[in-house]
Amino acid sequence: MKFSFSARWIAALAVGLAAWPNVAFADGTAWLSEPGTGYLSLSYVGQTADEYFRSESKRATPRGENLTQNTVWLTANYALGESWALDARVGWARSDFVVGPMIPTTMANFSGLVDSTLGVTWRLNDELTSDYPSVAARGGVVLAGDYETGHINSLGDGADGFELSVIVGEFVSTQFGLSAEFGYRARGGNVPDETFTNLSGLWLISDRLSLGLDYQLVDARSGLDIGGPGFDPTKFPEVQEDTQIVAGRLYYAVSERIGLSVFHAGVVKGRNAPASTVYGVTASYSFDRY
Repeated sequence: MKFSFSARWIAALAVGLAAWPNVAFADGTAWLSEPGTGYLSLSYVGQTADEYFRSESKRATPRGENLTQNTVWLTANYALGESWALDARVGWARSDFVVGPMIPTTMANFSGLVDSTLGVTWRLNDELTSDYPSVAARGGVVLAGDYETGHINSLGDGADGFELSVIVGEFVSTQFGLSAEFGYRARGGNVPDETFTNLSGLWLISDRLSLGLDYQLVDARSGLDIGGPGFDPTKFPEVQEDTQIVAGRLYYAVSERIGLSVFHAGVVKGRNAPASTVYGVTASYSFDRY
């Protein structure tokens, strides 16, 4: 038995999935909105860590140091046709390297534009018109921001690249939906290639409120270990940085076009990465050209 959902509700759920911009993941969804419609979202994301993974060993940061980053993201998605959609994301961030839990003193801070993405999604199957899950393929480019690299709290790895992924999504009942994205990302210079996996579950509590649970994995295919052979601080972009993140989010449709979401996430396992706590809020607006 297949379930029927309005196109606008599907679009709202797509916003809910894309609404918590994460650190290094793609922007794909298998649920596209009607042609000529789309959404804009503005997000604030905070990250903080007082522990990190040196290779795969979790340690406290020396002398009680804190790593923090605050990012503002602007995300857009627009459906060009029945099976095509464009997405774009730009952001600005500030990171701080802080010492002292009682009287913090900023040791180093950086700010600027973070890596932007521009992508196109091609839907291969629509669950609303078939007996099979929605399936889509996405290709995107990564454009490096204007930040300085070679620091533990740099805003990124400073390299352009591309990413390819396949996304599958299905509502298994009128209240529960599942989504999975599997992809590959390659960037220039000596930045390691990486695979990524994004798994999401949706619970539609009411016609306005939904709850989401996410698991995200980034697995670098090669690279250096912090403190290992060949490493020095200038080579932070070359480290093998792996992360596993578990997140929860709540999405509320304020009106037919406006939505709000909040989210909280944590790095539960990693390699050469901060053991960050991530939190934030997103406001989204759905639009059409009619």
